[in-house]
Amino acid sequence: MNDRINRLQQMMLREGYDHFIISDYYNIFYLTGLKIHAGERLLVLLLSSKKQPILIVNRLFPISESPEYVLSYYDDTDKPLNLLTDYLDGAKIAVDKTWRSGFLIGLMQLYPALYDNGSIMIDELRAIKDPYEQELLIKSSMNNDLIMQRIVPFLQTGVSEAEVAGQLKQYYREINGNDESFEAIVAFGENGANPHAKPSDRQLRAGDSIVIDMGGPYHGYYSDMTRTFFCQRNEMEEVYETVLKANLAAIEIIKPGVTFARIDQAARTIIDEAGYGSYFTHRTGHGIGMEVHEPYDVSAVNQRCVEAGMCFSIEPGIYLPGKGGVRIEDLVLVSAEGVKVLNQYPKKVYITK
Repeated sequence: MNDRINRLQQMMLREGYDHFIISDYYNIFYLTGLKIHAGERLLVLLLSSKKQPILIVNRLFPISESPEYVLSYYDDTDKPLNLLTDYLDGAKIAVDKTWRSGFLIGLMQLYPALYDNGSIMIDELRAIKDPYEQELLIKSSMNNDLIMQRIVPFLQTGVSEAEVAGQLKQYYREINGNDESFEAIVAFGENGANPHAKPSDRQLRAGDSIVIDMGGPYHGYYSDMTRTFFCQRNEMEEVYETVLKANLAAIEIIKPGVTFARIDQAARTIIDEAGYGSYFTHRTGHGIGMEVHEPYDVSAVNQRCVEAGMCFSIEPGIYLPGKGGVRIEDLVLVSAEGVKVLNQYPKKVYITK
């Protein structure tokens, strides 16, 4: 049995769970290496604390036999929840947080038991990246740096946000062999005051700030980076320096044992003291890996301690309605010695012509 499943079963024993119903696409891939998009059909990897895992899947999705799990197929005319209950014999059952409520409610009616959110356990596993995962994250960010380097010369007056976003798509296809992991945020001038602005036909003008938030997958592991530029001189250059100080202050204190809340505080204090606290409207960061947003968040309410192997973003920002925004985002990878910043694209103020 693979090490990840074995560790998860040990966690189940520790928490007293008899079974764990795993349905999330990424969790199944993490544990088995299988990529199964089952759509609306039931898909379950059933872990028991002391038994071999069972993979319940519709016959439309043929899976290779493996010693890692027992395959249990069903047809569209079958009742898959009844099949699932045939394998249950415990009283305390953990369930993926993303499992559809229709399936869960149906199972609760068929098989009364104590049901609980089990994703906390697998979140803990996935948060600590092994050496192979770390290498993929490093390479993914290297590619992101290269794409950012390529896009900067494209930032000329008259170009639209949508045109820049389209050019990014092309670069991701060329370098990573696929589209970016999320729709890139390209925001000029006043649009940058929206932290999640969507690219529009707004054209770049002299005096604009330019916010670009982008990321792309490399062998299933994602990058995520934000840089802010200026088209000629801009009154928000002072704001930029504040955000940069906040970014660096947060990164400086990262090491095993420091809480995520303390990291958030390091960035937020800089922005508060500069008088922009009410304009920093989001958490300082988020975990990343097979998904762009994973546990754990870098926020004022997260008292969990950082551990070696964790990878997360540091992305303070200031957003001034009607004027624009500044955000600077890096990914960091924690080691026993401290922290490695994965993004090497410069953070010095860059002013386009």
